[in-house]
Amino acid sequence: LRGKVVKYNANILGTNWLHIRDGSGSAADASNDLLVTTAAEAYIGDTVVVTGNIALDKDFGAGYSYPVLMEDASVTVE
Repeated sequence: LRGKVVKYNANILGTNWLHIRDGSGSAADASNDLLVTTAAEAYIGDTVVVTGNIALDKDFGAGYSYPVLMEDASVTVE
């Protein structure tokens, strides 16, 4: 997947969390943002290519659940 990093949280639960937008989906129903976990670092505004395993309906508890999540992704900053 190729998209732009719109949010970055470092070292949460031992991994970095990227929010990626690729132009698909809708802001109105929050389907325009893909959460990606990775060991790599990226900055807000970077265009990246991410490759990883897709997990569906991932629930971390405490209100943190995601219908689609890419885990353990490799990240290439363009």
